[in-house]
Amino acid sequence: MEHTNLSLEYDKSLIERVLDDLNMRYIIMFLYIIRNDLFKDLKDSKIIESYEKVIILDEIFKNNVLNLWEENFIDIAIDLGLFKNIRSIREFNHKDGDFIIRLGEETITIENDKISVPDHTLFLMINKKFKFLTRRNYNLALIKLKGVKCQNSNHIHPFISQIGENDYTISDDVYYILDQFGNVYQAIKIEITIEGVHQKYLDIKEKINEYIDIFEPKLRSKPVLKKIFEAIKGEKDVFKYLRDEKIELPEKFNFDEDTERNEIGNDWHFRVMTILNARFRMEQLDEKILETKKYYSGKDKKFSYLEFIEKVSFNEDNIVNKIQNVLLKFREDLIKINKELEVLTKKELKLLNLDYERYLITRSDD
Repeated sequence: MEHTNLSLEYDKSLIERVLDDLNMRYIIMFLYIIRNDLFKDLKDSKIIESYEKVIILDEIFKNNVLNLWEENFIDIAIDLGLFKNIRSIREFNHKDGDFIIRLGEETITIENDKISVPDHTLFLMINKKFKFLTRRNYNLALIKLKGVKCQNSNHIHPFISQIGENDYTISDDVYYILDQFGNVYQAIKIEITIEGVHQKYLDIKEKINEYIDIFEPKLRSKPVLKKIFEAIKGEKDVFKYLRDEKIELPEKFNFDEDTERNEIGNDWHFRVMTILNARFRMEQLDEKILETKKYYSGKDKKFSYLEFIEKVSFNEDNIVNKIQNVLLKFREDLIKINKELEVLTKKELKLLNLDYERYLITRSDD
């Protein structure tokens, strides 16, 4: 029998390869969630009728949504970003009944038993959760997904179908294959949580890097940072260690525990070391978050994304609890580092650095 339709038996490696591509993965995942979790695979006519009653209104008030949509539908719609002027269920709950809900110029529609999602609406939904997704890469992924070459025949497998000029829907073959592996929505929510924590990490790391630049940009170059981390890990005097390693730095860093310092010098040294120690701790956290991501992505990943969905759905090997515990400790460490940095400001650090440099100049003149 000739192989024509996409199937798990013949095309598992192809499906896994497609899901390994982040841009293609999120398009497929979100189209699946819209069909499966939001609209229950179009098996409940009441959900469809209530949805259409709302989207045809000239102005949609919060009370319209509350009166016509079920609570679970509202929760998922907000989580996906269907409402353009509501960011969370908490924000929605605080709005008055006459608050006007905005769905945007285009929104999801249902025609001929097909869920039609505008490309821009889908992009905004994905980009709300995964900021690194660019419109260019998204558009390229859409083109690829419309026709993926089969590895076992001359056929082309459409993972998504285009409806009209700008709307898309997930193919039935892909939908029912994913449906066999468990709770796709739960898997993507765990990934979103990990990415959210990682983004917070990157924000704090960027703030630390900006603080380091105030004192000396060279301190955060890869070769110098590596030596700084070696010194901190070995509990050595950082700047003496850098000199011993032939790292050239401005004259203001040429001191050690025997160097005579006044109050401003002590304060300057304390601030610099506080920031460098925070950067060292962030580096250690980076290893933890990257290790967590290896459950589902990267060249050293532990599972294919299909396996990840399955394991998360049934909490195999206690995977959900393990990830939650790592993220909980990761958050605690981030909060602790951020609190230590909150007492510092760019303005104060710039003034301190200028004062110390001025002190060194006047001292040398004397």
